Amino acid sequence: MKRLALVMLAACGGAPAAPLVERAPGGLAPIDPGTSSASLLSAAACAGCHPGQHAEWAASRHAAAWTNGIFRREYRDFPRAWCVRCHAPLTPQVAEVRGGGGPLADEGVGCASCHVRGGRIVAREQRRGSPHQTLARADFGGPATCAGCHQFEFPMFDRDGEVRRLSAFPMQSTVAQFHAGPLRDTEGGCRGCHALTPYGHRYPGAHDPAMLERALSLEVCRDGDELVMSVENRGAGHHVPTGDVHRHVNLRAWRSVAPERLTEIFFGRRFEPMAEGGKRTVWDSTLAPRQRRSFRVAPGDLGDEGPVRFELVYVYTADERPRPGRDPGEPTSRLIAERSARFEELPACGSH
Repeated sequence: MKRLALVMLAACGGAPAAPLVERAPGGLAPIDPGTSSASLLSAAACAGCHPGQHAEWAASRHAAAWTNGIFRREYRDFPRAWCVRCHAPLTPQVAEVRGGGGPLADEGVGCASCHVRGGRIVAREQRRGSPHQTLARADFGGPATCAGCHQFEFPMFDRDGEVRRLSAFPMQSTVAQFHAGPLRDTEGGCRGCHALTPYGHRYPGAHDPAMLERALSLEVCRDGDELVMSVENRGAGHHVPTGDVHRHVNLRAWRSVAPERLTEIFFGRRFEPMAEGGKRTVWDSTLAPRQRRSFRVAPGDLGDEGPVRFELVYVYTADERPRPGRDPGEPTSRLIAERSARFEELPACGSH
């Protein structure tokens, strides 16, 4: 197999706004909601008055933050307290996890994770007739709200396995990428793309096929005696892939008669450990917003005859095809686009 990759050191630029509702960055501490009341802490208690919002949340990756198979597999390998503080972030959830787990922890990133501070509901406005004591913030729900779990540096583990400080190098930089990108002035910020469902609480992302197809496009054409494959981040306001360090995208071209001549292009990041602790990015071939990259391949390099097959695949884990015993019980990758055509049938580049 021939593997191609493009090296580009990241330069995200900019910085996220100060946290709207204060919490320690990057999971250094859990979120203190300021109450032990189940009526405020449990998402199940919200469903009676907010059924639409609850139904969307229940189908979201936020709801599965603690229970999804990919996270659970990683947590089994490295059961760090640091991980809990973003995947089951409330202080009562962290306490449940220490005691072996429970229904509140299983709710993952629930309603209270964003909406409860100091024993009060946080929202953009106090609605007439609301039974809640409300902390009204006009900028609630903006990018700063997301930054607590989607913008942080690499952890630096102490001898006891605890994280008490972060390095100087970003581990997840989604919010900074958004602030530096062309969609930074989008009304609603992150919610301008991720909260377009009727109740704005499902927050689809990379696990949603429609979002992936909206974000990335694949075009293939012929230019003289070469085929050209182009991938563009046409729709995302941040890099693709972004977020978890294991996420990457593979672009592949091959002929079925010669699978050993598969050509693969990798979009992702690579890291190296730092002597003082933590890691830093040394390789970044992710696609910035509206960035387009093209790759040329001689058809003969893929085999002598037969149609050429192309596929663009988003991979959520380090192992796209888990070995026996490592299957997390949910998809580890998702096909974004595929094509199949003989070289001579491909459109000429620039003809469309």
